[in-house]
Amino acid sequence: MEALIRSADARQAARALADLRYAVANDHAGTLYPAAVPATSVLLEAIGERPGPPRQEALNALLDWWGCFHPEPGFGTYMDPSAGSVGLIEGIMRRVRDATDMLHRVADDPSGGGGHRAGVRLLLARLDEGWNTETG
Repeated sequence: MEALIRSADARQAARALADLRYAVANDHAGTLYPAAVPATSVLLEAIGERPGPPRQEALNALLDWWGCFHPEPGFGTYMDPSAGSVGLIEGIMRRVRDATDMLHRVADDPSGGGGHRAGVRLLLARLDEGWNTETG
């Protein structure tokens, strides 16, 4: 997260987001660690505030995880400071759900040629469907 904050340009920010993604997920196994829940907030912040490659990197991470990834065995819950123990997937979904207004704004944002718009709309549609591994 510090690398993202210190990033001097969009390329460095996208690299920091990719590193964050790989720190909280095991792409080869299709699993997530509890740290994916707070990382979701960082990804959503990048989607909302960092147009270009950082936005796309953050969006790609959430779309890749959605409905396809599962908690790493033995790590199915996240200890939320305000809510206590929460299922890892529910924690991610709750954070995305809480960011719905921002996602709708970004879905209408034409910056960068608007290449991110379809992905944001897909994330919103997947939120409506739930974390369904059959459609993910």
